[in-house]
Amino acid sequence: MTCPSQAHRGNSGDRRTFLKTAVAAGSAGALAAAESVTPAFAQAAQAEQSTVPTATLGKTGRKVSILGMGTSWKLSPSFVQAALFSGVRYIDTSESYENTVSEKVLGDVLDRTKMRKDVYLVTKNAAYRKGMGASALQTLESRLDASLERLKTDYVDSYYLHGVAGDQIAILRDPDVKKAFEELKRKGKILFCGLSCHDARLPEILDAAAEAGWMDQVMFKYNFRDVGGKDRHDDLQRAIDKAAKANLGLVAMKTQGGSVNFPDKMAKLQEKGFKKEVAAIKTVWMDDRIQVAVSEMTNRSDLRENVAATRDQKLSARDVQLLEEYRQTTAHLYCHGCGHLCETAAKGVPVATVLRYLRYYEVYGKRQEARALYQALPPVARNLAAADLTAAALACPHGLPVADLIQRADRRLRV
Repeated sequence: MTCPSQAHRGNSGDRRTFLKTAVAAGSAGALAAAESVTPAFAQAAQAEQSTVPTATLGKTGRKVSILGMGTSWKLSPSFVQAALFSGVRYIDTSESYENTVSEKVLGDVLDRTKMRKDVYLVTKNAAYRKGMGASALQTLESRLDASLERLKTDYVDSYYLHGVAGDQIAILRDPDVKKAFEELKRKGKILFCGLSCHDARLPEILDAAAEAGWMDQVMFKYNFRDVGGKDRHDDLQRAIDKAAKANLGLVAMKTQGGSVNFPDKMAKLQEKGFKKEVAAIKTVWMDDRIQVAVSEMTNRSDLRENVAATRDQKLSARDVQLLEEYRQTTAHLYCHGCGHLCETAAKGVPVATVLRYLRYYEVYGKRQEARALYQALPPVARNLAAADLTAAALACPHGLPVADLIQRADRRLRV
């Protein structure tokens, strides 16, 4: 099926000012959740497949649910089943999520429900960061085989280079890497390939992916704070245009990360019934270049709200106003990821990365993972005494209290 709003998704209107012109739409429906697997589970899930609208994922040509399930948290089988039953047919995972446990849980559920072929399944490889070159195929295939075993499948729909950074752009132009992915496709172990990225040099990485020719899709950090005019990441908007023109499948992640309420400055909006997380994900679907929004839904309420939002993708005039008010009020409290502007001044401290780990700790509740990631940084990255955090704060175009935030991160994440 096609998305009910496919007409507006293909419209070339002024998407950079849509927050000012969005209008109210219809009401949302309810979500049925499967608590346990029954003989009729797969049939019931098939019957509900139209619950979440679909879109064509770029050059892959595949129809996928516009809502994707993120799995970098402690999954429960019943929750995965509920997501499948609700119509979510795009699942994003990685060998690194919960130290491979997420892949195992997904594999068990997909095997038990016999729904593997109904799902567009993505997993990722992080081992490539240790080097590729002539060993590209061995590096990718050995880890892929382990993922396939955990996922209880003989193929994944797409296989990613996980978390590509700005200093790794050359890998997208490496003929050995291209050949390795083509060989994995030839063997039938993957159907498509891509990368994930939330690096400060995202526009350059999107450009390189579009120019490479052999990549099929890209997942990148994108939320309502990135949408808009020249004051909001104009370079990123240009790069997304280029990727869309190259017909890459475009998948947004951290779609609701920009809605985080740091010191709860917007409590009054919540009292009015404003659900900023739902409004935030709708802004992504209203961008006609993006096919899927991946959300890390960790409870049934999140799942119900997001599924309902897929059927009512427009923002009410009231929500437009409140979301814009929220954006302006909290802009100085949210790291926008433009680390290239402050990290030179910080002399070795990767500001955007450290603040992302702080967000994992404080917002997502991933304390162990956040601490492990912080401790894995090289010593120079944690040497705050040698860093000029005052200069880094002055370099931040959004007025973040960089010094305070980095020092708070160090206190929270230091073992």
